[in-house]
Amino acid sequence: MKIYPKLDEKLNGINRLKQYAEKYKGIEIQLLSFECINIAYDVIKKYKDEIPNIEEVTIHLPLADEDRFNFEALAFAKFDEEKERINVLIKASKEFNLKINLLYHTRWNYNTWISSGAIERMKELLELIQNTNVNILIENIHAIAEREECAVFKIAKHINNEHLKVCLDICHLHVEANMFKIPFDEFLQSYLNKDDCQKFIQQIHFAGTLNGDGLIDKKTHGRMHDSWRSFEEDYSILEQFGIEDKKIVTEVSEDDLSTRVDQLEEIKMLMKIEAKK
Repeated sequence: MKIYPKLDEKLNGINRLKQYAEKYKGIEIQLLSFECINIAYDVIKKYKDEIPNIEEVTIHLPLADEDRFNFEALAFAKFDEEKERINVLIKASKEFNLKINLLYHTRWNYNTWISSGAIERMKELLELIQNTNVNILIENIHAIAEREECAVFKIAKHINNEHLKVCLDICHLHVEANMFKIPFDEFLQSYLNKDDCQKFIQQIHFAGTLNGDGLIDKKTHGRMHDSWRSFEEDYSILEQFGIEDKKIVTEVSEDDLSTRVDQLEEIKMLMKIEAKK
Protein backbone atom coordinates (compact mmCIF):
# COMPACT_ATOMS: atom_id res chain seq x y z
CA MET A 1 0.00 0.00 0.00
CA LYS A 2 1.18 3.51 -0.81
CA ILE A 3 -0.46 6.33 1.14
CA TYR A 4 0.12 9.82 -0.26
CA PRO A 5 -0.65 12.83 1.96
CA LYS A 6 -2.68 15.71 0.51
CA LEU A 7 -0.95 19.09 0.89
CA ASP A 8 -1.30 22.52 -0.70
CA GLU A 9 0.84 25.06 -2.48
CA LYS A 10 1.55 26.96 0.75
CA LEU A 11 3.00 23.87 2.47
CA ASN A 12 0.39 24.04 5.24
CA GLY A 13 0.94 21.18 7.67
CA ILE A 14 4.12 19.94 6.00
CA ASN A 15 5.83 19.33 9.34
CA ARG A 16 3.01 16.99 10.41
CA LEU A 17 2.80 15.06 7.13
CA LYS A 18 6.39 15.06 5.95
CA GLN A 19 7.25 11.71 7.53
CA TYR A 20 4.51 9.99 5.50
CA ALA A 21 5.55 11.67 2.27
CA GLU A 22 9.09 10.46 2.95
CA LYS A 23 7.90 6.94 3.80
CA TYR A 24 5.69 6.47 0.74
CA LYS A 25 7.64 8.86 -1.55
CA GLY A 26 4.64 10.69 -2.96
CA ILE A 27 2.19 13.53 -2.38
CA GLU A 28 -0.77 15.28 -3.93
CA ILE A 29 -0.62 19.07 -4.04
CA GLN A 30 -3.79 21.16 -4.04
CA LEU A 31 -3.14 24.31 -6.05
CA LEU A 32 -4.84 27.42 -4.72
CA SER A 33 -4.06 29.51 -7.80
CA PHE A 34 -3.45 28.62 -11.40
CA GLU A 35 -3.06 31.86 -13.34
CA CYS A 36 0.72 31.68 -13.59
CA ILE A 37 1.95 29.10 -16.11
CA ASN A 38 4.88 28.23 -13.84
CA ILE A 39 2.94 27.91 -10.57
CA ALA A 40 2.99 24.10 -10.59
CA TYR A 41 6.72 24.06 -11.36
CA ASP A 42 7.46 26.49 -8.53
CA VAL A 43 5.39 24.53 -6.01
CA ILE A 44 6.89 21.18 -7.05
CA LYS A 45 10.37 22.66 -6.58
CA LYS A 46 9.47 23.77 -3.04
CA TYR A 47 8.32 20.28 -2.12
CA LYS A 48 11.29 18.60 -3.78
CA ASP A 49 13.59 20.84 -1.73
CA GLU A 50 11.62 19.99 1.43
CA ILE A 51 11.28 16.24 0.71
CA PRO A 52 14.18 15.24 -1.56
CA ASN A 53 13.23 11.56 -1.77
CA ILE A 54 9.73 12.01 -3.23
CA GLU A 55 9.24 10.20 -6.51
CA GLU A 56 5.67 11.10 -7.47
CA VAL A 57 3.55 14.26 -7.33
CA THR A 58 -0.07 14.77 -8.35
CA ILE A 59 -1.13 18.33 -9.12
CA HIS A 60 -4.78 19.02 -8.25
CA LEU A 61 -6.28 22.13 -9.87
CA PRO A 62 -7.92 24.82 -7.72
CA LEU A 63 -11.34 24.16 -6.22
CA ALA A 64 -12.53 27.75 -5.78
CA ASP A 65 -14.64 28.78 -8.77
CA GLU A 66 -13.87 25.30 -10.01
CA ASP A 67 -15.78 25.55 -13.31
CA ARG A 68 -12.91 27.66 -14.60
CA PHE A 69 -10.53 24.74 -14.05
CA ASN A 70 -12.59 21.85 -15.38
CA PHE A 71 -11.00 20.17 -18.37
CA GLU A 72 -13.65 21.44 -20.78
CA ALA A 73 -13.17 25.07 -19.68
CA LEU A 74 -9.41 24.91 -20.08
CA ALA A 75 -9.52 22.88 -23.28
CA PHE A 76 -11.78 25.30 -25.12
CA ALA A 77 -10.99 28.67 -23.54
CA LYS A 78 -7.24 28.48 -22.90
CA PHE A 79 -5.97 25.48 -24.82
CA ASP A 80 -2.66 27.02 -25.92
CA GLU A 81 -1.92 27.91 -22.31
CA GLU A 82 -2.83 24.39 -21.26
CA LYS A 83 -0.36 22.91 -23.75
CA GLU A 84 2.29 25.29 -22.44
CA ARG A 85 1.49 24.18 -18.89
CA ILE A 86 1.91 20.53 -19.88
CA ASN A 87 5.36 21.37 -21.27
CA VAL A 88 6.25 23.03 -17.96
CA LEU A 89 5.32 19.80 -16.14
CA ILE A 90 7.44 17.78 -18.55
CA LYS A 91 10.34 20.08 -17.74
CA ALA A 92 9.75 19.67 -13.99
CA SER A 93 9.50 15.89 -14.34
CA LYS A 94 12.89 15.71 -16.05
CA GLU A 95 14.62 18.26 -13.83
CA PHE A 96 13.44 16.78 -10.53
CA ASN A 97 13.31 13.14 -11.67
CA LEU A 98 9.63 12.82 -10.73
CA LYS A 99 6.54 11.11 -11.98
CA ILE A 100 4.01 13.94 -12.27
CA ASN A 101 0.24 13.59 -12.63
CA LEU A 102 -2.05 16.47 -13.63
CA LEU A 103 -5.57 15.88 -12.32
CA TYR A 104 -8.60 17.30 -14.13
CA HIS A 105 -12.24 17.48 -13.10
CA THR A 106 -14.98 17.43 -15.73
CA ARG A 107 -18.69 18.17 -15.53
CA TRP A 108 -19.43 16.72 -18.96
CA ASN A 109 -20.73 13.23 -19.56
CA TYR A 110 -19.25 10.84 -22.10
CA ASN A 111 -21.62 11.79 -24.94
CA THR A 112 -20.79 15.48 -24.54
CA TRP A 113 -17.07 14.70 -24.62
CA ILE A 114 -17.66 12.99 -27.97
CA SER A 115 -19.98 15.58 -29.54
CA SER A 116 -18.00 18.63 -28.37
CA GLY A 117 -14.59 17.47 -29.51
CA ALA A 118 -13.22 17.34 -25.95
CA ILE A 119 -11.94 13.83 -26.73
CA GLU A 120 -9.77 15.27 -29.50
CA ARG A 121 -8.45 18.02 -27.23
CA MET A 122 -7.45 15.43 -24.64
CA LYS A 123 -5.69 13.40 -27.33
CA GLU A 124 -3.68 16.49 -28.29
CA LEU A 125 -2.43 16.89 -24.72
CA LEU A 126 -1.64 13.20 -24.52
CA GLU A 127 0.49 13.49 -27.64
CA LEU A 128 2.67 15.98 -25.78
CA ILE A 129 3.39 13.58 -22.92
CA GLN A 130 4.15 10.43 -24.86
CA ASN A 131 7.48 8.93 -23.78
CA THR A 132 7.59 11.19 -20.70
CA ASN A 133 6.99 10.56 -16.99
CA VAL A 134 3.88 12.78 -16.96
CA ASN A 135 0.32 11.45 -16.79
CA ILE A 136 -3.14 13.00 -16.93
CA LEU A 137 -5.77 11.87 -14.42
CA ILE A 138 -9.52 12.44 -14.70
CA GLU A 139 -11.65 12.17 -11.57
CA ASN A 140 -15.21 10.90 -11.10
CA ILE A 141 -17.32 13.90 -10.14
CA HIS A 142 -20.84 13.79 -8.71
CA ALA A 143 -21.80 16.89 -10.72
CA ILE A 144 -22.15 14.73 -13.85
CA ALA A 145 -25.19 13.12 -12.16
CA GLU A 146 -25.11 9.72 -13.83
CA ARG A 147 -26.69 6.58 -12.43
CA GLU A 148 -24.76 4.06 -14.49
CA GLU A 149 -21.31 3.63 -16.06
CA CYS A 150 -18.94 6.24 -14.70
CA ALA A 151 -18.10 8.72 -17.48
CA VAL A 152 -14.38 9.07 -16.78
CA PHE A 153 -13.86 5.34 -17.22
CA LYS A 154 -15.72 5.45 -20.53
CA ILE A 155 -13.51 8.34 -21.64
CA ALA A 156 -10.31 6.59 -20.58
CA LYS A 157 -11.44 3.39 -22.28
CA HIS A 158 -12.35 5.26 -25.49
CA ILE A 159 -8.96 6.98 -25.72
CA ASN A 160 -7.01 3.98 -24.36
CA ASN A 161 -3.71 5.76 -23.81
CA GLU A 162 -1.26 4.64 -21.11
CA HIS A 163 -0.79 8.26 -20.04
CA LEU A 164 -4.50 8.80 -19.29
CA LYS A 165 -5.69 7.30 -16.01
CA VAL A 166 -8.51 7.70 -13.49
CA CYS A 167 -8.54 9.06 -9.96
CA LEU A 168 -11.42 7.36 -8.13
CA ASP A 169 -12.93 9.52 -5.37
CA ILE A 170 -14.69 7.35 -2.78
CA CYS A 171 -16.64 10.25 -1.30
CA HIS A 172 -18.02 11.16 -4.73
CA LEU A 173 -19.35 7.62 -5.10
CA HIS A 174 -21.39 8.05 -1.93
CA VAL A 175 -22.63 11.49 -2.98
CA GLU A 176 -23.86 10.12 -6.30
CA ALA A 177 -25.76 7.27 -4.65
CA ASN A 178 -27.20 9.66 -2.06
CA MET A 179 -28.37 12.07 -4.79
CA PHE A 180 -30.36 9.35 -6.51
CA LYS A 181 -31.39 7.67 -3.25
CA ILE A 182 -30.05 4.36 -4.53
CA PRO A 183 -28.71 1.79 -2.03
CA PHE A 184 -24.95 2.16 -2.16
CA ASP A 185 -24.08 -1.45 -3.03
CA GLU A 186 -26.66 -1.44 -5.82
CA PHE A 187 -25.22 1.81 -7.20
CA LEU A 188 -21.66 0.47 -7.21
CA GLN A 189 -22.62 -2.56 -9.28
CA SER A 190 -24.02 -0.42 -12.10
CA TYR A 191 -21.48 2.40 -11.83
CA LEU A 192 -18.14 0.59 -11.64
CA ASN A 193 -16.65 -2.30 -13.56
CA LYS A 194 -13.94 -4.34 -11.85
CA ASP A 195 -11.83 -4.88 -14.98
CA ASP A 196 -11.93 -1.19 -15.87
CA CYS A 197 -11.09 -0.20 -12.28
CA GLN A 198 -8.01 -2.41 -12.29
CA LYS A 199 -6.87 -1.20 -15.71
CA PHE A 200 -7.50 2.53 -15.52
CA ILE A 201 -7.31 3.63 -11.86
CA GLN A 202 -3.96 5.07 -10.86
CA GLN A 203 -4.90 6.62 -7.54
CA ILE A 204 -7.78 6.85 -5.08
CA HIS A 205 -9.08 9.82 -3.12
CA PHE A 206 -9.98 8.34 0.25
CA ALA A 207 -12.11 10.07 2.89
CA GLY A 208 -15.43 9.70 4.65
CA THR A 209 -18.90 10.96 3.77
CA LEU A 210 -20.84 11.93 6.89
CA ASN A 211 -24.55 11.74 7.78
CA GLY A 212 -25.57 10.11 4.49
CA ASP A 213 -24.96 13.41 2.73
CA GLY A 214 -21.72 14.79 1.27
CA LEU A 215 -23.47 17.39 -0.90
CA ILE A 216 -26.06 19.56 0.86
CA ASP A 217 -23.96 20.24 3.95
CA LYS A 218 -20.41 20.82 2.68
CA LYS A 219 -19.03 19.91 6.11
CA THR A 220 -20.04 16.30 5.48
CA HIS A 221 -17.99 16.01 2.29
CA GLY A 222 -14.56 14.35 2.29
CA ARG A 223 -14.09 14.29 6.06
CA MET A 224 -12.18 11.97 8.34
CA HIS A 225 -14.14 8.74 8.82
CA ASP A 226 -16.11 9.13 12.03
CA SER A 227 -15.86 5.47 13.03
CA TRP A 228 -13.72 2.42 12.36
CA ARG A 229 -16.81 0.72 10.94
CA SER A 230 -17.40 3.40 8.30
CA PHE A 231 -13.70 3.35 7.48
CA GLU A 232 -13.75 -0.42 6.96
CA GLU A 233 -16.87 -0.18 4.81
CA ASP A 234 -15.17 2.30 2.48
CA TYR A 235 -11.94 0.32 2.40
CA SER A 236 -13.95 -2.76 1.44
CA ILE A 237 -14.84 -0.97 -1.83
CA LEU A 238 -11.17 -1.12 -2.77
CA GLU A 239 -11.08 -4.83 -1.98
CA GLN A 240 -14.32 -5.50 -3.82
CA PHE A 241 -12.95 -4.02 -7.05
CA GLY A 242 -9.40 -5.28 -6.61
CA ILE A 243 -7.82 -1.82 -6.34
CA GLU A 244 -6.38 -1.87 -2.82
CA ASP A 245 -2.88 -1.85 -4.36
CA LYS A 246 -3.46 1.53 -6.03
CA LYS A 247 -1.99 4.69 -4.53
CA ILE A 248 -4.28 6.15 -1.87
CA VAL A 249 -4.45 9.91 -1.33
CA THR A 250 -5.96 10.96 1.99
CA GLU A 251 -8.07 13.82 0.63
CA VAL A 252 -9.51 14.96 3.94
CA SER A 253 -11.23 18.32 4.39
CA GLU A 254 -10.52 19.78 7.81
CA ASP A 255 -10.70 22.97 9.78
CA ASP A 256 -7.03 23.46 10.65
CA LEU A 257 -4.61 22.94 7.77
CA SER A 258 -1.62 23.79 9.92
CA THR A 259 -2.10 20.74 12.14
CA ARG A 260 -3.78 18.35 9.66
CA VAL A 261 -5.11 16.42 12.65
CA ASP A 262 -7.93 14.74 10.75
CA GLN A 263 -5.75 13.68 7.86
CA LEU A 264 -3.23 12.27 10.31
CA GLU A 265 -5.95 10.08 11.83
CA GLU A 266 -7.03 8.90 8.38
CA ILE A 267 -3.45 7.97 7.51
CA LYS A 268 -3.11 6.06 10.78
CA MET A 269 -6.27 4.07 10.01
CA LEU A 270 -4.90 3.13 6.59
CA MET A 271 -1.59 2.15 8.14
CA LYS A 272 -3.47 -0.06 10.59
CA ILE A 273 -4.92 -1.91 7.59
CA GLU A 274 -1.46 -2.02 5.99
CA ALA A 275 0.05 -3.60 9.12
CA LYS A 276 -2.44 -6.48 8.91
CA LYS A 277 -1.42 -7.44 5.38
